[in-house]
Amino acid sequence: MSRMFKSITRTWNVFVGCDFNCTYCNARKLALTRLKHLPRYKDGFKPHLVESELNRTFKPGEFIFVAYMGDISFCPAGDMSRIIARMVNFPETDFLLCSKDPACFEGWHLDLAPNIVLGTTIETNRDYHLTEAPPPSFRAAWLQCYDHKTKFLSIEPIMDFGLYKLLYLITGIQPDIIEVGADNYHHHLPEPSPEKLLKFLNNLRQICPRVIEKDGLERLKERR
Repeated sequence: MSRMFKSITRTWNVFVGCDFNCTYCNARKLALTRLKHLPRYKDGFKPHLVESELNRTFKPGEFIFVAYMGDISFCPAGDMSRIIARMVNFPETDFLLCSKDPACFEGWHLDLAPNIVLGTTIETNRDYHLTEAPPPSFRAAWLQCYDHKTKFLSIEPIMDFGLYKLLYLITGIQPDIIEVGADNYHHHLPEPSPEKLLKFLNNLRQICPRVIEKDGLERLKERR
């Protein structure tokens, strides 16, 4: 299974499924096709806890993406408490909680350990109505306001944007890691010009010390 993010060591699908219905979601497509024979996807992409994953062990220094095959915001507080309790057993391992509804981090009313990294995805500053998730501006505001040590930002699949408006949203978050990726699954999304993308990437490096360009971004840089 793909790790999705380059900075990630491996994934932990202790919770799977999502109801945001993003038109460009590859995880949903996998769950409904190639992985549909697995017990965890017997109900399609319905969000639920995967009990068998709660016993997973982790190594010091790993960076684990929790719920790669879904969105962790659909996890009820009771189940999330059990997941966090497992994380606490591995204080030298970092865990990423990345959601398109980062308001969930506060909504759980749970203490989040310092080895948890909080993140969100902002594909653009515009609302193209390709998802039922909260608009990007809301995601940015919620993550910006949440007081936490380490924050992560995914900009994937990157869509055409207003340069200075998007940079303003990102500056407010002050992420420690930013990963930028393109649409690699041919969804024909609105995409920025090579010139705008290069200017954006240059400005990102003034905001964040660690900007990671994912495989496939070269296509956008060279597009004519």
